[in-house]
Amino acid sequence: MNRRLGIFFFIVMPAVLLPAGCATQAPYQTSRPIARLQWPLFSSRPQVIWQKNIATYQDAGIAKGFWKKALELLTGSEENRISKPYGVLSDDRGRLFIADPGAGCVHFMDIRSGRYTIIGDGDVRLRTPVGLAEDEQGNLYITDSTAAVVYVYRIGEKTLAPFLKKLVRPTGIVYNSFNKLLYVVDTVAGTVNVVDGEGKLQRSFGSPGEGRMNFNHPTDIAADRRGQLYVTDPLNYRVMIYSPEGQVVGQIGKAGDVPGELNKPKGVAIDSDGHIYVCDSLQDTVQMFDNNGALVLNFGSNGGDDGEFWMPSGIFIDAHDYIYVADTYNRRIQVFRYISKTRREGLEEP
Repeated sequence: MNRRLGIFFFIVMPAVLLPAGCATQAPYQTSRPIARLQWPLFSSRPQVIWQKNIATYQDAGIAKGFWKKALELLTGSEENRISKPYGVLSDDRGRLFIADPGAGCVHFMDIRSGRYTIIGDGDVRLRTPVGLAEDEQGNLYITDSTAAVVYVYRIGEKTLAPFLKKLVRPTGIVYNSFNKLLYVVDTVAGTVNVVDGEGKLQRSFGSPGEGRMNFNHPTDIAADRRGQLYVTDPLNYRVMIYSPEGQVVGQIGKAGDVPGELNKPKGVAIDSDGHIYVCDSLQDTVQMFDNNGALVLNFGSNGGDDGEFWMPSGIFIDAHDYIYVADTYNRRIQVFRYISKTRREGLEEP
């Protein structure tokens, strides 16, 4: 008995008497580490890595102020959660804009200053904001598809006003820094309108149909560093590529429901290496193509977990290759990051 008691004190008591602060210094993992989400899934050199979800301004790192906390304590109201996001834009000043047609507003999250603002619930009201673009002067352009108007929000002045009318159903919009012009997709009219900074129509291209200069309900548009334009053409199951002047350059995708084919493409964006990303809303995935139209990879599948989508729509890639995907029916923005060739070669940490 004494021998057993001695063994008990030798083995058990040191663990009991060990200070709590020392318990964290064990040189081994006590639980299995969580594997990060990446694509390709099992590659040692991933190209796309999942970062986080943004469903409220708090997810973007903005804290609630004192009066906000007091109001929620009294009313029991919840924070401003995203309803049905469609368009998304992040600029180099730490500002995130989310067009939310489900809530009839644009969520403005100024991450550097820690401020959250709703655009479109004041004297000038938005109905169905869809597309977002920002020019070099800090003007935010918002397409409102139901109102058939493009609005301009002057960020410094915090004013919202009509900018362009006489449209049928404007959706996608991009500011092309190559020629300092705005390109506005009109889905029902089947055209792309080219507009200057004063809101004057310079020209348009496209018409309803199935040819290379036709569209069948186009939805989104993006521009690369050379000024080339990429227009999603959902019911023709493709993305068309044009010069800044509106001449056909090429095409990406064809009808189908396997990787490399498109079912209902909606959003489009370009990364720093020139890859073209396409949100396929019916396949619940984002497909990445090279500039020759060959599939590089696709990421995401149907579901509500991290890295899964439920009808993704808009997509935006910022200057640091962070990828913002509007996961519409999951009511959130999912953030990923493209690991560029430079980073994969070890010249820069991701």
